[in-house]
Amino acid sequence: MNARRLGNTLLSSFATLLPSLAIVLALITLIMLSLGKDPAAALARFMSGALGSPSGLADVIMTALPMLLCASGLLLTYTAGLWNIGVEGQVTMGAIFTTIIARQILPTDTSPFIIPAELALGMLGGALWAGLAALLKIFGNVNEIFGGVALNFIAVNVLLSLVNGPWKAGSYPQTAPFASPALLPRLENLRLSPAAIGIAAVAFLVVFFILRGTRWGLQLRAMGKSERSAFLLGVRTRRSILLSMMLCGALAGLAGGFRALLWRERLMPGISGGIGFMGVLIVLLVNVRAIWVPPVALLLAIVPVGTLQVASAMEEKIKIDVALGNVFQSALVLIVLLANGVRDRILGRRYAASDAPEPAATAAPPPIPPATPATPHGEVTHG
Repeated sequence: MNARRLGNTLLSSFATLLPSLAIVLALITLIMLSLGKDPAAALARFMSGALGSPSGLADVIMTALPMLLCASGLLLTYTAGLWNIGVEGQVTMGAIFTTIIARQILPTDTSPFIIPAELALGMLGGALWAGLAALLKIFGNVNEIFGGVALNFIAVNVLLSLVNGPWKAGSYPQTAPFASPALLPRLENLRLSPAAIGIAAVAFLVVFFILRGTRWGLQLRAMGKSERSAFLLGVRTRRSILLSMMLCGALAGLAGGFRALLWRERLMPGISGGIGFMGVLIVLLVNVRAIWVPPVALLLAIVPVGTLQVASAMEEKIKIDVALGNVFQSALVLIVLLANGVRDRILGRRYAASDAPEPAATAAPPPIPPATPATPHGEVTHG
């Protein structure tokens, strides 16, 4: 991507995102005023809670990492025209597979291969679950949306059967807390994990390179335009469907491992936290533009952290329900999608008008050949 094209992409994204953000903020302000709250004081508490302290900033970054991983994988499938709605189940299976090793680690274990093995097994679990959805599509002609939704429910029930059955510890449906050697290393007194940041950054850069700098990325884009046309041009579409889905599932499984080893430090119901669906929303929000995925993931990660701070405030004039943060996220995504649709339609009409052929000029009649002289009897003479 050259500098001019990058500049046009950034300008186009800003032109859509900033007005949409202003509209959503105005909507939230009206809701708070109708509830008798102080929007200015709530906004100040929101920003200071999310960005005003090292712990808040660390929570924002750590919240964004699983979203970034899911969205990075979804860039591959959405580029190929695959609606991988089953990413939420892939996150759950990644957490389950990670727990297979994590629950067996003792506080005295010191092997350096514990965490790599946990994360690798989590990626395997997510990849296998996504591969199942891909196989249903390839050989069973099951749309990936329906297959993904069904597998999401199955993954949740597998999780519940484990935490209510053989893995249950105590009175609640959850495993015992993982031992310290099984957890991702983090900074002292902060949830910030440099190792997790590095892993997520590398995963995103790999996906970005695949889409921008490889032949397979070009083939995925061709499939996104028309799978049948790509097949007729020699693209092995079945293999690309399977590989893109499994790679997306591997990154989602890695996100599930992060959730289990960083946030919950155990396996419990709702371990995914909806981050799979948040990854879907991020990709739709940026219109499958990879360069915008990290900043949008950070932006959306601010919302749950800041909202939690406002919800825990003691002052009644700024205290709100946590659900208002979900309203903000959903409204922002909806308005941006509508703005993108309107913009694309306007641009499509403009391009159609500019590409329309000009009316052809009226052709001059062919010259009339000179009359051939004739005899008085009407016979044509031949010179």
